[in-house]
Amino acid sequence: MDKPTETTKAFNFFNRGVETASDSVHKAIDKANHAASPIIDNLTDSAHHTVDQLANGATDAADAISHKGEQLHHLQQQLSAGVRTQVRKHPLLMVSLAVAGGALLGLWFSHKSDKN
Repeated sequence: MDKPTETTKAFNFFNRGVETASDSVHKAIDKANHAASPIIDNLTDSAHHTVDQLANGATDAADAISHKGEQLHHLQQQLSAGVRTQVRKHPLLMVSLAVAGGALLGLWFSHKSDKN
């Protein structure tokens, strides 16, 4: 019966040692966490601020692009209406300009292909 008692004592001693070591490690972790907490909080706040700035910048850029797209669409409509009006007012002149432009482009492209 001595053996179970000695084994029990050894087991209890071992458990107390493990508990003491575990408590010491937990205290060290808590101390490190407490010491690092302001640094981690600052890093976290900085990261959140940076992400917010990036998101705001992306939103502003998207708004600007959308606005420019609307402006270009409006300009396209104005140019189309202006061209349509001129074609209706001067149909023969517009057809003559189109034929002359096509002939000039044809000459230019044929001249370029002769050099190659």
